[in-house]
Amino acid sequence: MASSLRRSLALAAMAALPTLTQAASLYKVEMLVFSHENTAADLQQEYWPQQPPLDLSGAVHTQPWDGYPLANFEELPPNDRFLAGSAAALQRDPNYRVIYHGGWLQSIGAESRAREVRISASQGKFELDGSIRLHKQRFLHAHPVIDLKTHDTGAPARNNTPESTTDSGQAALTAAALPDAIEDSLWRLDQTRRMRSNETHYIDHPRFGILLRIRALN
Repeated sequence: MASSLRRSLALAAMAALPTLTQAASLYKVEMLVFSHENTAADLQQEYWPQQPPLDLSGAVHTQPWDGYPLANFEELPPNDRFLAGSAAALQRDPNYRVIYHGGWLQSIGAESRAREVRISASQGKFELDGSIRLHKQRFLHAHPVIDLKTHDTGAPARNNTPESTTDSGQAALTAAALPDAIEDSLWRLDQTRRMRSNETHYIDHPRFGILLRIRALN
């Protein structure tokens, strides 16, 4: 009887293992993107190399929250966002402007199975578009590739000579000018960051910054 009971318990534990493993790979991802308003004028005086458009055809779009339980790639409700206080503090500071604040549930596993998540927003003169790719080894790894475009009216037109740079560990900066009274500047952030769960990480760029926090679901 005791042997039969132990075997039954072992089988029950094995049957539950896939569910536990899946739950352990689920994380709440939260991302806050803000501009550096006090550096904009200085950066406009510099020349930055042009880069090709991002290929976002394979990126996953998050789905609106429709109640609990959360599904994979479903957005977090506003009351489940840890960085709300940081967003409010940045909004009060004239040196910064919050452009995007979002969060979603996501399963994170091996790099070979990682999915890009689409990040986009439009606010005033700012347009944000790009993606973030997350995977897990011993630590969590985040790879955001984000373009920030600004529309500035009344600025003198610039001519930029296309160049190419590749450096996965540093931000790639781009400014593209239009021969018109309206000047569009494009700034790209492309960095890889090793992270720990339940810690807020800051990813810096001369024109804008990212606060990123990944929380284990259980």
